[in-house]
Order: sequence, then structure tokens, then C-alpha cells
Amino acid sequence: MLKMFRDLDMLSTVLDDNEAMIYNRARCYIYNKKGRLVNAPYVDNSYKWAGGGFLSSVGDLLKFGNALLYSYQAGQFKNKDGKLLPGYLKPSTVAMMWTPVPKTEVSWDRDGKYAMAWAVVEKNQQYGCCRQQRHYASHTGGAVGASSVLLILPEELEPEAVAAWPVVPPRGVIVTIICNMQSVSLNSTALKIAREFDKEKRAQYID
Repeated sequence: MLKMFRDLDMLSTVLDDNEAMIYNRARCYIYNKKGRLVNAPYVDNSYKWAGGGFLSSVGDLLKFGNALLYSYQAGQFKNKDGKLLPGYLKPSTVAMMWTPVPKTEVSWDRDGKYAMAWAVVEKNQQYGCCRQQRHYASHTGGAVGASSVLLILPEELEPEAVAAWPVVPPRGVIVTIICNMQSVSLNSTALKIAREFDKEKRAQYID
């Protein structure tokens, strides 16, 4: 895992070691039974280190999201030389991770389905001039005294826009939120932020 973090330039992502001096480590909080804010209890996250139990930052999670989105889109675009650097993962690997499992439903998004460690909403529109469902993937996290979300909204580009603008991946909006409070639902907030930035980016192409 640590090698992967170095490859992705996630230099602020470290093992959550209670004894180590970790600069800028945030204090975590929970609500007690009386609804009062108190310090989160001690927890040893070392048992998760095969795939979790890490401390990170918003900046590092954005790098992770950009690496995934680049990998996902790398096969769709070509630069002026006709070549792009390969993504950290194959496009087919990310597409597989973001393929929803039929007949599943996530509790925090009625449009979402479970994929491989991701909640995925597929592009869909049932009626003309009515609600359009955009494709996006998100992963929420929760621990003792902390909550987080990483949401990736790939950009939808029309062929005319691709021809008129120099387009290279990653193209889209990535939102990440980290909160030092337990049991905070962040997915809907991240989606609202992503939609606002996406709306602004789409307006640039119209202008």
C-alpha cells in the first residue's frame, strides 16, 4: 500500500499509528448518549492496514480520484502526438470496478447501486425534458470519530466540443470531503458541489 501511495504522489497518506507523531493529525469527535460532543475513544486501526486504517488529506484523495479518472478515460482521448501516458490502472479495470451489481441499492442514494467498493449511479433518462441521471461513482468512509467521501463525476463531452478544445484526461469533477466527526452523511453534499462545478464547466463550452 505504501508503494502505491508513493506512486500516486499521496505523500500525506500514512498509517494511522496512535503512538507516532503525525503532523496536522486532526482530533476526532463523537456525540455521546446525551447528544453532547466528546472526544472519540481510542481505537487501534492496525488490523485494517491490508486495505484501510490510513490517515490522509483532501489533497491526497483528490490525487487518488484524478488517477482513477485518468485511468478510466485514457483510452477515450488522444493528445496532439496521438499518445497519452498510460493510467495507473487499465481503463477496463476501472470500468469493471464501476460496473454496478444488478438488484442492489445503496442506502444514501436511491439511484445508486453497489459496485466493487464503489457506489455507482448510471446515466439514465426515462422521459423527454425530464430529470437526467448523470453517471458518477462515489465511495464513503466512516471510522471512530471520522467521516469522508470521494465522488467522481466524469465529464460528458459532445464530439463537437472534443474537436474544438484540446482535450486530455482527466475530464470531470472530483469532490472529496473529510470530517472529524462520526456518522456524518456527506455523499449528497459532495454531489451538489460536483454538479455546480460541472454546470460551470459546461457553460464554458457553450460560450
